[in-house]
Amino acid sequence: MGAHRKNFLRKSHHNAAAEGLFCHSRFLPFAFFLGCALLVLNPTEIFAYEDNINKSKSLASYTMGVVYDLQGLSAKAVEEFEKSAGYDDNYAVHLRLGANYARMGKLDEAIVELKKVLKFDEHNVQARYLLALVYTTKKDFDSAAKEYESILTSFSDTEPQNVEIYGYLGQLYYSQKKYQEAIKQFEILLKFEPESPDVTFLVGALYFEIGQKQKAVEYFSRTLSLDPENDGALNSLGYAYAEEGVKLDEAATLVAHALQIDPENGAYLDSMGWVYFKQGKNDEALKYFQLADQQLKDPVIYEHIGDVYFNMNKKEDAKKYWTLSLQLQSNHEVEKKLDSLK
Repeated sequence: MGAHRKNFLRKSHHNAAAEGLFCHSRFLPFAFFLGCALLVLNPTEIFAYEDNINKSKSLASYTMGVVYDLQGLSAKAVEEFEKSAGYDDNYAVHLRLGANYARMGKLDEAIVELKKVLKFDEHNVQARYLLALVYTTKKDFDSAAKEYESILTSFSDTEPQNVEIYGYLGQLYYSQKKYQEAIKQFEILLKFEPESPDVTFLVGALYFEIGQKQKAVEYFSRTLSLDPENDGALNSLGYAYAEEGVKLDEAATLVAHALQIDPENGAYLDSMGWVYFKQGKNDEALKYFQLADQQLKDPVIYEHIGDVYFNMNKKEDAKKYWTLSLQLQSNHEVEKKLDSLK
């Protein structure tokens, strides 16, 4: 069953499908933050004038650091910012140091400085965004995701009417496989855009992913009421029926309609094979699985081919394709099928 659930989102990749939706321009990951991280800060907004020699020296060094920054002289800028911090500690200096260290490839030093910024202001978007970029460069994707989450959560609190924020958060949670949290965000988005077939379909796909198939079916059906030609929903609803072994004639009609729209879609071809398999039509099922295999190499397709060969009592062929499936992706259910042949 696990493989089938994994297969589901793959099957739902066309225009309104989950993977397609995540590539949609509305949901480009965090694009609206680009360019916000290195705003030129006005020193006079950071340092209030006081008759204090250390603050004066700090301001002078900070200003020189900004000048060197604008000239692209990062090493000299760092020297001035370090002097400034020595005279008077403040968040702006550490933000500049973090940015320059990152630019110079000194990522660990950058992290230290940016975390100092957060001690002054834990909601500082610039610092968190730069931290996310640094963590991504270090391939510490979990830490990067936490920074993005903090940014987006802060924006959703301060701008609750900005519907795009919920899409970004939903995407982030999906990438972390936090499907319940993703559903929550996209359902909020649906309150603002109840007639969106894309978002409606996506919520259904996520419900299917966590095993709530009846809820998934409801959302797929609603998607089709909004957009009868939505091939992702046609395929997904048909596949959901086939998974449960119900309404198989209707499932065949739905998937056939999806294939009329996108006849070379390997996922849809596999779905049609799965409907025939559930109907006990092994020859027809094998035909569609083989057509699907010509379009994409996928562990679930190989598992399905193994299943139909097993039903046809061709155990060596079943073993071959189940083994191919495991070579692409580990799966406990497929392992159990192979063990049954011993």
